[in-house]
Amino acid sequence: MWRRYPHPGGVQRCVGGPALNCNDGNVCTDDACDPATGCLNTPNTAPCTDGNACTTADTCAGGVCVGGPAPNCNDGNVCTDDACDPATGCVTTPNTAPCTDGNACTTADTCAGGVCVGGPPPFCPTNTPLAAVTADTYVQSDLPTTNFGTKTLLAVDNGVAANPGTTGVQRTFLRVNVSGVGPRQVTGAHLRLQVAKVTNAQSVSGGRLHPITDCGWNERTMTWQTQPPIDGAVLATTGAVAQGQVVDFDVTSAVPGDGVYCFALDTLSTDSALYNSREATVGKPQVAVTAVCPCGPGPTTTTTTAPPAPTTTTTLPVAAAVGTVVADTYVQSDLPTTNFGTKPQIFVDNGVASNPGTTGVQHTFLRVSVSGVGPSHVTGAHLKLQVANVTNSGSVTGGSIHAISNCSWNELTMTWNTQPAIDGPALATLGAVAAGQLADFDVTPAIPGDGVYCFAIDTVSTDSVIYNSREGSLAHPAVLLTVAP
Repeated sequence: MWRRYPHPGGVQRCVGGPALNCNDGNVCTDDACDPATGCLNTPNTAPCTDGNACTTADTCAGGVCVGGPAPNCNDGNVCTDDACDPATGCVTTPNTAPCTDGNACTTADTCAGGVCVGGPPPFCPTNTPLAAVTADTYVQSDLPTTNFGTKTLLAVDNGVAANPGTTGVQRTFLRVNVSGVGPRQVTGAHLRLQVAKVTNAQSVSGGRLHPITDCGWNERTMTWQTQPPIDGAVLATTGAVAQGQVVDFDVTSAVPGDGVYCFALDTLSTDSALYNSREATVGKPQVAVTAVCPCGPGPTTTTTTAPPAPTTTTTLPVAAAVGTVVADTYVQSDLPTTNFGTKPQIFVDNGVASNPGTTGVQHTFLRVSVSGVGPSHVTGAHLKLQVANVTNSGSVTGGSIHAISNCSWNELTMTWNTQPAIDGPALATLGAVAAGQLADFDVTPAIPGDGVYCFAIDTVSTDSVIYNSREGSLAHPAVLLTVAP
């Protein structure tokens, strides 16, 4: 508004009024007034709030508030479903998903109230473990090409023969098969050899027993020249032994569970000792194994869900019949000459690797030994594999198991290039499996009675599944049998 004020000199002048209010109420503009043009509202890049709790670091752009990235609502708890509400922000809702509580003595752990709740203890068989000496022989330094695998005696001596055939150094080798331990912990394993009742069988020393890693020898072909190295430390040493005495060698530390184990017996004495071999008519070598459930007795029933089949409950009574996984390995297409027989896990995948070693197709193979069925009828045979508690071990499918006819493979030498054909139809196909879950494959049609049976697991999925192998430290593969007259 213009006002005229008298001037002392009689001249009038214009005086400016109050400044304009240029505040447009927008935090995303800088407000100012240009004397020439008036109010200016210039867009800025100031921080702002867009009113959405599901955006962070909101910033002004073009005169408006633009929402930033979403907040990280993951609370790191598998037992909550994490989401964001635009009005209130992060929301965590308890779920009932499968989980792992970190306790090896619980199974089928499930989320409840936002925490992982352990399920029942794992199944633990109550049958007595079976163990047997399945091969034995000895070798002799002064008869370096002679095999003694059919002899009724086993000899151990550190003597030096003056003439060939009059006894140089003698070493005895034994192979032991242990089955029926399953998930239990071995508390005792004892190899018992009886000193023969023949002239000069006794000795001032019964010898020293060692575990050996090479178990691929044949009792009918081994000689001094082809004997495996004695590469294990002394497990047990015995003093003087008499004719007919049963000598006990404690091999507990070398027998952690089901499997095949080999031993060598040598001596520092030149006074030889003679034991009965498994070819003898009496006093054959024996192995006694005791085992306990590390988590206490497990349930006598197991509940298994295998989509799309409904939940079923299978009673697992005590039976003399025993099934044991005695060999397992896997092969991988992009590592066609690599053997994985000593790995603690076994893998199944239908993936195609772009780079060698990044996982192509993987097949798992298992050999099962069944004994104690006799004239009875097998009413149920279930191979149980635990999904490993490692990253990405779970899968949308646990794979399909097939019976295969070729059972002559060696878990320590098999590769992709040498794997046997998967020539049997699928016996069972599993749905989704989670880390720590005990997967149940029903193989009843493939196991009619005592014998050795081989299986392969493959998958049509590129989402790999990882199971514990018999070389792992926990939850080895197990076979559960039920029989009826």
